[in-house]
Amino acid sequence: MAGGKETPRQKMIGMMYLVLTALLALQVSNAVLEKFAIINSTLETLIGESNIKNNAQLNKIMEDGGKSDDAAVKQAVANAQEVRKLTKETVTYIEDVKKKMLAESGAAGIDERFINDHSSKVATMMIDKKDGQGVGVLFQKKLDDYRKQLEKLTGKPFETLTKSPEQMPEFKDNEKHKNKDYLTFTFENTPPVAAYASVTQLQTEVLEQEAKALGILAEKAGAGVVKFDRIVPMVRPVSSIVAAGAKYQADMFITASASGLVPEMYYNGQKLSIVDDPSGVKMGKVEFTAKGGNYDKDGFSKQSFKARIMIDGKPYEQDIQYMVAQPVIKATTGNAPTLYMNCGNTVNIEVPSLGTNYNPSFSAGGGAEIIKGDKPGKVTIIPKQRKIKVTVSNGGATIGDQPFDVKNVPDPKFLAYVGNNPVDLRNGIRANQLANLRFVAEPEANFKEEVPKDARYSIKRAEIILGRGTAGVQRMNATNGNPDLRSWAGQARPGDRIVIDIKEAARRTYRDDDEKIIPKGPSGIIIVPVN
Repeated sequence: MAGGKETPRQKMIGMMYLVLTALLALQVSNAVLEKFAIINSTLETLIGESNIKNNAQLNKIMEDGGKSDDAAVKQAVANAQEVRKLTKETVTYIEDVKKKMLAESGAAGIDERFINDHSSKVATMMIDKKDGQGVGVLFQKKLDDYRKQLEKLTGKPFETLTKSPEQMPEFKDNEKHKNKDYLTFTFENTPPVAAYASVTQLQTEVLEQEAKALGILAEKAGAGVVKFDRIVPMVRPVSSIVAAGAKYQADMFITASASGLVPEMYYNGQKLSIVDDPSGVKMGKVEFTAKGGNYDKDGFSKQSFKARIMIDGKPYEQDIQYMVAQPVIKATTGNAPTLYMNCGNTVNIEVPSLGTNYNPSFSAGGGAEIIKGDKPGKVTIIPKQRKIKVTVSNGGATIGDQPFDVKNVPDPKFLAYVGNNPVDLRNGIRANQLANLRFVAEPEANFKEEVPKDARYSIKRAEIILGRGTAGVQRMNATNGNPDLRSWAGQARPGDRIVIDIKEAARRTYRDDDEKIIPKGPSGIIIVPVN
C-alpha cells in the first residue's frame, strides 16, 4: 500500500484489500474471490475520481502559474504537465497488463469465469522472469521508472510502489516472506481476480503519487495561493451579554472567502457540516459538550480544540483556546440536609447555570444506588455508606461531585394500644380490656415525614407475661402485635401487670425489603398495669 496521506475511503479500501489478501492465505473460496471483484470495481471508481481531481489540479497550476515570467514558475508549470502526461502513460500501461491477465485466464472481462478461476497461471505469468523480459519484470521496472521520474520532476523523494517484504515493517521479520522479492510476494499462489485487483490497487497508488507531485509543483507555481473574492467585516464580542451600565467590548476584523471554493472544515479531526452565513461566508458549525476539570482558584478550566480547514488540498490549522466555567451544583432534599441509610431519599440536584441544557446523569460508585426521577435532576438516593459522593454529568461531561452525609435510621418507639387509643402506662387498663390490647412500633416523627415509604414497621417476635408480685402467672409468644389475650381476662386482678418484651421488629424499606430491628436494652419492653 502507498504511504503518505490517504482519504478515509482509500484507507477503507486498503484495509479491505489487506484483510482479503490474508483470507486468501487461509482458504480460497468463491465468496472471497467475489469480494476481490467488488473491491476492484470500487478501486476503478476511485481511479476515475482521482483522474478528474488531478486534472483539475493541473489546470489550476497552468492558470495561476502560466501568466508568470518567472523562470522557476514556468519550469514548475512545464513539470506539472509532464507529470500528468507521465501518469496517463503509466496508468494506460497498467491497463494493458490487466488485459494480458484476462487473456492469460481466457476471460473476456471480470465475469463469472474469471472470478471462479482458481488457477495460478496469471500468477506464473507475473512471476516468470524470462531473461528480464517477463510481464511482471517489465511491470515492476515501469513502476520504478515512474517513481524516479516524479523525483526528478519535483526534486522530492517518493516511496517505491513495488515494495518487497523486507521494506514493509509488518513483514520484514516474517521468516516465511522476508526473502521474497516484490513479484513473488505479491502474486505467488494468487488467483487471477486477486492478482487483477492488486494491479488495479497500484493504479490508485500511481494517482496518489501524482497528486503529491502536483501539490509540490503547485506551491512552486503559486497555485497554492487562494484568491478571495468576497470581503466581509466581522465583529466578535467579548461577551454576547452585557449588563446595563457595563462596557460592551468586541473585536472588529475583516474576513474573506472564495466563492468558487467549498472548504472542508474539521474539529479535532471530525468533519463539520458547511453552511452559508447570511454574509456569504461559508462556515463550519462547531458544537460539542464542554468538558471541565482541573479548575483554577477562580473556578475556570483552560481547554482547547484543533481547528483545521482544507482549501484546495492545503491545510490551515490552529489550536483554539477557550475557558470552561465550573458549574455550581445545588442539591436540595426537602426538609432533610442529610440522607438516611438504606432509605429512598428524594433529592433534587440542580445546576442552574446550564438552564434548559441540563439533562444530567448520576453515579455514586458502590456508595449508593441512584434512581432517576420524572424530572431532570430529581433522583432517589439509597445510601449504603455513612458518607457518599454523587458524581454529576451532563451530555457525557463530568460537572462535579456533590457530597452527602448519611445518618442511621432512628429507632422506632414501641407503644401499647387498646383498640385505637394509646395506653396510659401510669393508670394502666382494666382486665376486661385485655382482649383489645395490641402493641406497635412507631417511627420517629421527622423520619416518617421525610421518607414515609421507609417508615413502615411491624412486630415479628415478642414475649408477653401476666405478672403478679414476683411471679409470672401466664406467658405467651407472639409473632405479631395483635396477640389473643382473651383467656387472660378472667385471671387478671387489680395490681397485676402485663409485661410485653419485644424481641424483634422489622422495617419495610423503599424497595419493599424487610430490615431486621432488635430493640436495644429496655427500649423494647412495655409494662402495662392492670387496675
